[in-house]
Parts: sequence; structure tokens; C-alpha cells
Amino acid sequence: MKSLLIGIAVAGAAAGVLYAATLGQGRVECEACMEYGGHGTCSRVAAPTRDEAEHRSITHACSVLASGVTRSLECQRVPPRSLVCSE
Repeated sequence: MKSLLIGIAVAGAAAGVLYAATLGQGRVECEACMEYGGHGTCSRVAAPTRDEAEHRSITHACSVLASGVTRSLECQRVPPRSLVCSE
């Protein structure tokens, strides 16, 4: 019984840390729409800074459009079709 209570306490503490970390992020949200290889997609991402949100949204969209590291990096060098950010 004691080990069960300790396990519940540890799980609760871990959930609290994760929740607090999640709330600390996401001050800037960006949506990047990318075209690569004849296909297009958009990705919306939140991050602590605008630069990071832009980079993450472009990277995520390219990971959907391109297979493999080389193609994904090529996609990331293409200017976004659109990039909209809000704080």
C-alpha cells in the first residue's frame, strides 16, 4: 500500500511539472504553409519566441511534405507560401 501511494505521488508530481512546462511555452504561435515536391501543407506551432515558432512551424510542415533528412532540409530552404504569427 505504501509503494502504491509513493507511485501515485511521483506520478502526480511528474504530471504537475509537465503541466507547468507546457504553460510556460507557447507565447507566440505561427502557421507556416509550405509547398514542396508538388504538394502543400500548413503547420501551426506555438513556442516561447517568434523565431523559434517560425522555425518549428516550417520544420514541421516540411517533415510532412518531404521524406528523409536531405529532402526535408531542401524543403526548409524554400520560402513559405505564407507565414502568419500572433503573440
